[in-house]
Amino acid sequence: MNIAIAGVISKPIVESPFGGTEAFTYLLIKGLVELGHNVTLYCGKGSKTYAQNHIFICDPKSATIVSSNVEFIYPYTLLEIKKILIDTKTNRYDILHVNFLKTFMLSYFSSEIPLPILHTIHRDFFELQEFCDLYNTIGIGKNENFCFVSKNALRKSLFKKNVHVVYNGIDIDKYYPSNKKAYPNYLWLSRIDPLKGPHVAIQAASKLGIKLILSGDIDRAKYQTFFDSSIKPLLNNRMQYEAALGFDRKLELYQTAKAFIFPIQWEEPFGLVIVEALSCGTPVITFRRGAMSELITDGENGFLVDPERGELGIIDAIKKIESLPEKEYEQMRQNCRASVVKKFSYKTMAANYISLYEKLIKESRVSTKT
Repeated sequence: MNIAIAGVISKPIVESPFGGTEAFTYLLIKGLVELGHNVTLYCGKGSKTYAQNHIFICDPKSATIVSSNVEFIYPYTLLEIKKILIDTKTNRYDILHVNFLKTFMLSYFSSEIPLPILHTIHRDFFELQEFCDLYNTIGIGKNENFCFVSKNALRKSLFKKNVHVVYNGIDIDKYYPSNKKAYPNYLWLSRIDPLKGPHVAIQAASKLGIKLILSGDIDRAKYQTFFDSSIKPLLNNRMQYEAALGFDRKLELYQTAKAFIFPIQWEEPFGLVIVEALSCGTPVITFRRGAMSELITDGENGFLVDPERGELGIIDAIKKIESLPEKEYEQMRQNCRASVVKKFSYKTMAANYISLYEKLIKESRVSTKT
């Protein structure tokens, strides 16, 4: 099968990126190629994946420029779409899989693409009535399908036409438990963003006096402002922040954390960092929002906290971790790993996408004949 993938252009897609969408795309391509398929990736310069062909659109830094009230990500995304429009008329692709966040922009041009199109929806914009109304005004192409990354994301979507679900996956061979039985601190790890709840994590940890490490990149000015006002004042010898330092350190942080505290402030469609932590045997404490109940079984591989309980609920969940007898705690860590191996490997994800591709290609051929 010849597969075209429209990727993010604002960051390079590489083996260990710091963005969830980039990680998803990298591992999907790895799985597709391992299954014997040919992949062409449209992406930002500096991307390096298993794809047999890379079409570089722009320097990722250029795509993040905001000047004179212009967000350059939009014209550069149009440039990516233009290249795809040209190529789909001359290359023998079987399907186009859209993985950039501004996926809706391609729908304006879907009628000009002679292929089945699959959009993976990584954000929650289909929960907005005004957005869905606008999308219906644009007009959904007969060749367009939409894949959500969790059952909850699909359930909350107001858009129900041509929809599917495929869970994200990770490389479970890279995210594995350590043989060491020392867990000196708790962990929060992600992009610094109020939606990811680092301020709630550090406030809860501060009140309990436990050691917490926050790790992540700050990739926008508004997030630096948030960090300076809500995180930095609480830092001390027990509440520590470190910038994202690469995969080896990331793995070490996961493996040695007593629990992963991730008090999300939005309806997270999936949550790759949660699955990464679980794969390393680390229990997760999070709010019962978004897809969390599909990843966490309360009391087995972590604790789900009702959002209305806020910081106090996170504190109580930490106390539960602290009170577990050693044998029960180690069993929970084993449960964490097992829950990921069963459902969330990238190989399972790629196989599920191939099944979906085949279904859509078959339906497209039947539709063309009729």
